[in-house]
Amino acid sequence: MTQGGPTLLAAQAGETSTTWLERVGNPLEWPDIDKALIIQGIIVPAMVGSWFRTHYLLTHPSVEPYYDRGMLAFANWVIGGFLVLSAVLTAIGLRLRRREGHRLYLHIVNQTWWLTYAVLAYLHGLATTPLWAIFPFLGFFCLLLFGAKLTAAGVLSSLGLIYATTIAEQAGVIPYAPLFRELPLVNGRVADTWMWSSMIWPVALSAVTFVVFAFLLARAREQAAHVEELGALLKQMFGRYVSTEVMKSLLARPGSFQLGGERRRVTILMTDLRGFTALAERVPPEEVIALLNAYFEVMVDVCLRHGGSINEIIGDALLVTFGAPAPLAEHSAAAVACAIEMQNAMQQVNAANLRDRRPELGMGIGINTSEVIVGNIGSEKRSAFTVVGSGVNMTSRIESFTVAGQVLVSQSVVDEVGAILRIDDRREVFPKGATAPITIYDVGGIGGRYHLALERSDAQLVPPSRTLEVRYVPISGDRAGNHDYEATVERVSRTGMELSGPVRVDVLDDVRLNLVRGSARLTSLDVYAKVVAIDEAGRARLRFTSTPPEVLTYFEGLLGT
Repeated sequence: MTQGGPTLLAAQAGETSTTWLERVGNPLEWPDIDKALIIQGIIVPAMVGSWFRTHYLLTHPSVEPYYDRGMLAFANWVIGGFLVLSAVLTAIGLRLRRREGHRLYLHIVNQTWWLTYAVLAYLHGLATTPLWAIFPFLGFFCLLLFGAKLTAAGVLSSLGLIYATTIAEQAGVIPYAPLFRELPLVNGRVADTWMWSSMIWPVALSAVTFVVFAFLLARAREQAAHVEELGALLKQMFGRYVSTEVMKSLLARPGSFQLGGERRRVTILMTDLRGFTALAERVPPEEVIALLNAYFEVMVDVCLRHGGSINEIIGDALLVTFGAPAPLAEHSAAAVACAIEMQNAMQQVNAANLRDRRPELGMGIGINTSEVIVGNIGSEKRSAFTVVGSGVNMTSRIESFTVAGQVLVSQSVVDEVGAILRIDDRREVFPKGATAPITIYDVGGIGGRYHLALERSDAQLVPPSRTLEVRYVPISGDRAGNHDYEATVERVSRTGMELSGPVRVDVLDDVRLNLVRGSARLTSLDVYAKVVAIDEAGRARLRFTSTPPEVLTYFEGLLGT
């Protein structure tokens, strides 16, 4: 054996022991129902042993000549009745382990325990049997298991019975030690043979059954703790990949794990970080992950607070469903309120990014209400609980028109939410793949019980301190156009700029910008923006979607900041 082997084995053994003790816990801290079952585990075998012993004495009268045969036969029937009662109580206790509220059961078991010994003490006579000596141990044991109140109740009831029978004996109402034909005395003291045969075996049997029953309960408790721990672990792991609502729905209805789905009208919310692809190219991967984790930590909490189900996290995008899998009243209004709170929470996200010297983020949100298929999609080996339908694709198209800090919704959302929706702007667009134009609405707030409004953080556009010219290229889908155009910047800020007209772009077009003058490094950097407005003079107002830090610093210099 290599050096350190025994120590390693001892450490492993100690770890196993500690783990077992942690799972089983301190027996004195077990649930009262388990403690009551331990008592039943003592009573039932003792009753069985008593019945067999009494039956043996009835058939072998010479073994114990002291006993009265008629009374012994009656006691045998009484013991049988107690045995049936104890068996019934044990069965009830095993069922009650799965439920709450065991107080009445505990009182019954406790009283049965104490009164059984009190009756035995009367039947054998307190002066001729040392059975009374078991009561201090009984009281101490009960005090450890159940506490002072139940112990006091048991002590009072048993003492009350003992004192009552003693007084009745003295008054001649009932006989002393009715089980005996003649008292088991030899030279004025209790016969040793009777003592050993009558008292030692119940003590030994009770001790053995207590240990066995306690061990079985400990094993059952350990198994239950293991199952609970495994279930908690599975829920924790499962909950990382689906929302709490999805997890609860699937666990409550195991049949829903099967492939397939159902039609349901829901509201879909989709988010995307503007310019994140370009940002990720210039930031180390570890920093990108940290940036996304901090962002999602805040956004997911907001979604769950408004009843949204996190359907998917796709890179830097979120797909959230309101109204599935769990039904949600006013799911369209809840989605809009959630979107507004998410946009306002971006200030908290960017404040943390600024503190940690990370780049600022800008998020766009699109919302659409539609009928979709909700269910498990995939194969028998791998599937996902998701939503499918043209409404999901339309939500993605609407989101693609957004700029940072904006919430765009479809006509269906406006129809569902109604007058409590504050519309700041509306525009007709022709989404990719659509056969007809649609109207999208720029939401600025929602009233009613939500009472939320977007906290706009756009910086004011001001003329640059010197002439600023840019070259821009319209972007269609993921491709830049073949021709570039030049324009003069009339006003600029940290979040956008205004180009002199006329411009060769339309509202909601994406453009790529480059500075015309400056260092080779500066003019080679790409700035991405979206056209948000074009006035009558042809001037175009742009919102930046991705700005390299060097260009942003250059703009700030032109602003005198």
